[in-house]
Amino acid sequence: MSKHRKKGHLPPFVPLIRTTLASPAWKQLSFGARSLYVVLRSYLRIDNLNNGKVFRSYRDAADDLGTKSRTSVQRWFRELQHYGFIAMTTGPCLGVDGEGIAAHWRISECPTFDARGNQIAATRDFDRWDGVLFVDPETESRPQNRDTPSLKQGHTDKRKQGRKRSRYPQNRDIDSDASMSPKQGHNCLPLPRLSKPSGRITLEHHYSPATGSKPRYVLSIDPSALKGYLGTFQRLPLVLRMSALGLAA
Repeated sequence: MSKHRKKGHLPPFVPLIRTTLASPAWKQLSFGARSLYVVLRSYLRIDNLNNGKVFRSYRDAADDLGTKSRTSVQRWFRELQHYGFIAMTTGPCLGVDGEGIAAHWRISECPTFDARGNQIAATRDFDRWDGVLFVDPETESRPQNRDTPSLKQGHTDKRKQGRKRSRYPQNRDIDSDASMSPKQGHNCLPLPRLSKPSGRITLEHHYSPATGSKPRYVLSIDPSALKGYLGTFQRLPLVLRMSALGLAA
């Protein structure tokens, strides 16, 4: 007994119209938006009775697509709506039981029905696409934090590779004027300059041939000049310094 095989019978599938795939708007869609359109098309009945009531939450659509990014799914919904492949009939809202209700969509390439059951022809809004490319308003209006380091710059704590600074002082560090700038390292203030002393230092030679005494040197120092000529006083012989102070040699 031979088995009769039914011709033209296929397992459940998602139909995609060739004219839709050949439209300029379809060619501008991202691959994520195309995959999302196939997901939404798979929840449309063969008789199109639920067209206008097709819904899929962002979480469920992300699970269908195998992605964890709900932000990408939201962007793909807006992209399909921009090019005219889907149209929102009911916005998302909060149900009576407190659970969220996803938005309902109408697929424009398929016919729909009104409240009385009359069929309405497919609008195919994507065929009237005006040529304006999709720019996500949510992404463009999102403020960017300028304090956050860019990925192109790498880690902020990574030291720059370059020549190491020499530990020995350079000529520019020695010859430069002292300043209070913190870039110079230590704060080096110029030394105070001493004013020229107004006093005098004299060395007198006392010798009398008549008496036959030994020659004697007497150092006369003005007290006001002692501070200014302290270095000169220290270089004198010990005998002269003690004589100047009135001490016996």
